[in-house]
Amino acid sequence: MKFKKIIKQVLIWVAVIFIAVIGYFVVSVSKNLSFINSNSQAQTPLDLTKSINILILGTDQRTPDEGARTDTMILVNIDPKTKKINLMSIPRDSGVEIPGHGFDKINSAFNSDYFEDGGPNLSVKTVESILGLKEGSIQFYAVANFEGFKKVIDALGGVDINVKERMRYYSYTGDVKIDLMPGLQHLDGEKALEYARFRYDAYGDFAVDENGDVKGRVERQEELIKAIVNQTKDIRTIWRFPAVAQAIGEAIKTNLTPGQITKLALLLKDTTDKEVNIVNFPGKLDYIDDISYVVPDLDKLIEIGKTYFSVSSN
Repeated sequence: MKFKKIIKQVLIWVAVIFIAVIGYFVVSVSKNLSFINSNSQAQTPLDLTKSINILILGTDQRTPDEGARTDTMILVNIDPKTKKINLMSIPRDSGVEIPGHGFDKINSAFNSDYFEDGGPNLSVKTVESILGLKEGSIQFYAVANFEGFKKVIDALGGVDINVKERMRYYSYTGDVKIDLMPGLQHLDGEKALEYARFRYDAYGDFAVDENGDVKGRVERQEELIKAIVNQTKDIRTIWRFPAVAQAIGEAIKTNLTPGQITKLALLLKDTTDKEVNIVNFPGKLDYIDDISYVVPDLDKLIEIGKTYFSVSSN
């Protein structure tokens, strides 16, 4: 795949936010709740009679006031009745209609320097629009900064990942250094970050193979989520709770409250990767006016919205 410029810091904050969202900890030690989600700005009630949608956004934003695009966008659906979780990664270069602004790449919806109303709410509206969902169907969002990723993975004690290929990349400016050997290995925060940001193979950020399966960085996002969810069966211990909760609180901005995360924690405390269903994003790579986009299949997206991300009562 051909790239026109050096890729900016491309980080997956999926693991950080997903852990915060499902709250895999057994949060019976209420005195530690103040560590979780200190950046919460919640106004939305958590209704456990309906499925719950949470939009996960990962950026390279360094300060709260800095304009930034999203490098990672994942929609999470939780069914409180079945405890099943649906996940769909939305490629950052997807060409879509951004409400009130016209056609653009979906990652620009977050950029407040680009759009005056840019941010998590505009990102939510955009995703609702392309999935044919009613306004308010995506009740929650979570935004992660990039440094928090390493802190949370380290607080967890690392993560086991089967690296499928040699991953090696050094940017011209020296700010991106990736060097991983293939094979099953235990990655600390730094190495997990390298795995998360790698997109310098034949598949790049997003590709679809001859069988219709999604490949590239999007696929690695999904693998990382499953690895962390599955690993929690071994590391879900009270002694790790304060450090991980502290890291999560520093890493994310969300409209979920500590109390809401606690409810989700208790609801999904026994979740494993077997309960996680990956929904492939329907799209293909193409050029529009000499700019590379992932062109979504809008009809299939609307069907996906009805099937996997509706919020009807249970």
